[in-house]
Amino acid sequence: MPNKRKPEKEQQAKTSVAEAAISETPAAEDELEQLRNLVFGAARQKLVTQITSMHNELKQALSTQEQSFCDRISKLQQNIEQQFSQMDKKIQLLDKAHNNTEADLQKSLTGLASEHETFAATTEHDFKEMDKSLNNESTLLANSFNEKLEQLNAHLEEVSKELSSSKTDRKTLAKLLATMATNLEDDQL
Repeated sequence: MPNKRKPEKEQQAKTSVAEAAISETPAAEDELEQLRNLVFGAARQKLVTQITSMHNELKQALSTQEQSFCDRISKLQQNIEQQFSQMDKKIQLLDKAHNNTEADLQKSLTGLASEHETFAATTEHDFKEMDKSLNNESTLLANSFNEKLEQLNAHLEEVSKELSSSKTDRKTLAKLLATMATNLEDDQL
């Protein structure tokens, strides 16, 4: 039990000291504050003034920087919008040029297709006409050749009959046949 009493007494002593300190603290703090004011009052006031001044200067500098930053962002945004506007105009101009080129190409293609159809029809007609003309000419040439051949055959028979009947020599007959062959070649040319 004696051990239990000792801690209780110590505890009571600590509690009474703490209470005494609390009751003395406001008076001690006032004295301490007065001493501080006497010793450090002017320096403290100067320091508070400097801190306040620096605070105001920093606040002013931050405000100026903020305004400058806002102005720069605004100018940058205007510049970006202006460049986007110029790019949009260029794109629209290029798009319009592309559309015009495409329309011109489409017109040219349509014109070329029409010309091709006309040319094909004309060429086909011309080929038919040439074929008809060639057929007619070949028929005329064949008829003319056949007529001349018949005439030559008739003449040859006539000459052959004359030669047989007149009994001319062979040299005359050879000359006559050579002349006829020459005449035939000239007629064919």
